[in-house]
Amino acid sequence: MSEFRILAPHLDPEANAVRFAFECPRFGRFEEAVRFAPHAPLAGLEADVRDRLLTLAAILIGTSYYKAAPAGRVQVETGLTGAARHLAGLAYGPGLGEFYVRNALPYPPALEITGPDLADAPAAPSGEPAHPRAVCAFGGGKDSHVARAMLEAAGAQTELISVILSNRVGARLQAMAGALLTLMTRTIDPRLIALSRSGEALNGHIPITGINSCLLALHAAASGQDWVAFANERAASEPTLMTPEGHEVNHQFSKSLAFEDALRAAFQAAGAGLEYFSVLRPVSELWTAHYLARRAPHALDVFASCNRNFVFAGEAALADGQRWCGTCSKCVYTSVLMACWLAPGRHETVFQGSPLHDPANLAHGLDIAGLTGAKPWECVGETREVAAAFLHLSADSAWSDAAVVAGVRDALSKRWELGELEAAFAGALDARSEHRMPARVAAAMNA
Repeated sequence: MSEFRILAPHLDPEANAVRFAFECPRFGRFEEAVRFAPHAPLAGLEADVRDRLLTLAAILIGTSYYKAAPAGRVQVETGLTGAARHLAGLAYGPGLGEFYVRNALPYPPALEITGPDLADAPAAPSGEPAHPRAVCAFGGGKDSHVARAMLEAAGAQTELISVILSNRVGARLQAMAGALLTLMTRTIDPRLIALSRSGEALNGHIPITGINSCLLALHAAASGQDWVAFANERAASEPTLMTPEGHEVNHQFSKSLAFEDALRAAFQAAGAGLEYFSVLRPVSELWTAHYLARRAPHALDVFASCNRNFVFAGEAALADGQRWCGTCSKCVYTSVLMACWLAPGRHETVFQGSPLHDPANLAHGLDIAGLTGAKPWECVGETREVAAAFLHLSADSAWSDAAVVAGVRDALSKRWELGELEAAFAGALDARSEHRMPARVAAAMNA
């Protein structure tokens, strides 16, 4: 059986950087470096905790290299707690589900996770800190801004942090933050990039939120912080599609509640002594859009959810000062949600254009409203909620004549019961679902 090996990470204390190494049966050895922030020295972290957290990071980062030539076995050299083994199975299974399906590979994969057994670290003291310090993942979008506002409303001292692949992306994120942003840098093995571009290596989506979660947990543990907070929404647990064999495939699997629970268990077994959770898990995407428009309006002119902000070279890179391409499914998705709470003139300013008035975007509108059989391979929300937003806009004279709104409205009844959509919109701001937030964050959300 072919084997992908995850080797022991190597810490460079002077640079506060870690080199992660992997061996691929077809392409040999790969190495990736991650540089951590100077104020979070990994050398000062208790060695057992650091090593266990580094193993988790290596497992997740390894997905970038495993996909070059998938193997039947993943061997972890440094050992696995039970929770780490479970996390690895999810990361290399459903966490790579989109990759397998889009490359016409067997899914679920026949995969074996091996490595020495490792006992759990002693349980860290429980209890909510009186003055919590939080690391908040920042990606520039509406969710990041609302998560930060919610943490601060809960009384947490909050540090915004981003994991970047280039300085250009870091500069864009800093411009979208509206506050000082801590940056951690991944330097991907250039040989992997060359192999992917040449077509020799397979390519595809990876569980990026899982990678960033492990790196932020290391930062939080090394800097003595209490919480690691992400802004993963309830909709992230909805599958993108079902395979003909009945298997769920989810573009956002590493943002799902199931993966959140697996990360929480793995961090606990590592002895990290921190709380990992998603701030937006219990609420609707419409709730988040409403909160941004009404209670964090200062972010409207700096936030962006277009993935082209993370393209740092080539024709797909956005021009300086441009935050939205206006033609992708994420731009259309975000603009639909925000239109429910913004007048057209203000909406046009925020989105640097009028994506809902562009007939060329109708196909995106139909996709995200669940009218074409499958969601886009993007981080977009629940189809029923999007359909409810379109129905609401179609009854608003300010928006009803927008080309995308009108086009979707004409098709809604083919899939949805309109009364159900009306009820969904009416209850969108009050509905709550399962979550793992500390009590004070949940209380601030309901204030």
